[in-house]
Amino acid sequence: MNAGLLLCCGMYYGVVSASADERLANLRGGLVNPFFAYKNSMEVAGPASVEEQVRIIKDLGFDGFDNRDLENIEEAARALEKHGLKLFTSYFTVRIDPGEEPYNPRLPEVLPALKNHGTVLWCNVHSKRFKSSDEAGDAFAVPILQKIADLAAPYGVCVAPYPHINLWVESPEDTVRLQKKVERPNFGTSFNLFHWRALGDRARPLNDVVRDLAPHLLVMSINGTQGPAGIGPLEPDRIEDYHTILKAFRDAGYTGPVGLQCYQVQGDPRVHLKQSMAVWRQLQQRFAAAASPPRTPPWRKWWLMVASEPTCTIG
Repeated sequence: MNAGLLLCCGMYYGVVSASADERLANLRGGLVNPFFAYKNSMEVAGPASVEEQVRIIKDLGFDGFDNRDLENIEEAARALEKHGLKLFTSYFTVRIDPGEEPYNPRLPEVLPALKNHGTVLWCNVHSKRFKSSDEAGDAFAVPILQKIADLAAPYGVCVAPYPHINLWVESPEDTVRLQKKVERPNFGTSFNLFHWRALGDRARPLNDVVRDLAPHLLVMSINGTQGPAGIGPLEPDRIEDYHTILKAFRDAGYTGPVGLQCYQVQGDPRVHLKQSMAVWRQLQQRFAAAASPPRTPPWRKWWLMVASEPTCTIG
C-alpha cells in the first residue's frame, strides 16, 4: 500500500491502539474473520420479515447479513443494530453503458443508515456494449465507480466490484484492474469462490489471485457445491478445500469479512444455515489448533477495532 493510501486509511479509520496490537498477538493463527450470510439465504423459504431474518442470523451465530440493491436497507440496518450485528455488504447493481441509469438513485438517501456498519457496496457491473473483462469499458466504468465511492466515503462505506461469471466484471483480476484506476481509498478488490471456479481453465492459480487481491481486499465469499445452481451449504467433507482457500488469504494478512453465498439454496434457512455454521465452527477450531501467527501488516489491524469503531477499509 502506498503512503498516500495509508494516510487516507488512517484518516478514515483511526489509529491502531495498543489494545488492538495485544488482541492481534493473542489471535495466534485463529480464523478471526467475521462470517455473514448472503441475503439470498432467505429468498427461497425464509420469512418475509427482515426482523425475523435477522433474528435467525443472530441465533445461529453469524456476525451479520447482506442486502440486495438497497431493498429495505434502512430497516435491515436498524434490525441488525438492535441485535448487535453488522450489514457487511449490499449487492449493488451498476450499469456502465451510456444512456442507462448507472445505479439506484436512492443511494445518497440511504447511505446515512449505513454509517456504523462498515458496509461494502458490492457492485455487480453490467454492460451490453462490452464483453466480459473488456478493458474498453473502463473509460465508462471508472467515473461511475468513482462517483459511488465519493458518495459512500463520508459514511465509512466502501465499494468493490463483484466478480460474476458472464458479467462485465467477471474475474478477480477485473477487480484489481479497476481498483488501480478508480484510485479511491475506500475502493478495493473482492473474491467470490464460486465465480472464480466458474471461470474454468481461465481461472488463475489461487496463490496468484491471493497475491494480487490481498493488498486491497475488502470482502470475499465461500460456498458449498450441492445445490441447483452449483451452490449450497458448506459441506463437512469439503473442509480441506475451504481451509485451503481461507488459509491462503489469512496468510496474506486478510482478516476482513467472509460471506456465505446462498443463491437458490433450497429449504428452511434455519436448517441449511445451521449446517454451514457448524462447518465454519470446525474451521475455526482447526485454525486455532494450528496456532501459527498470521502475517498481518500493521496497516491491516484496523479490522480488530471494528467492534468499537465499525467502518470499512482496505485489508
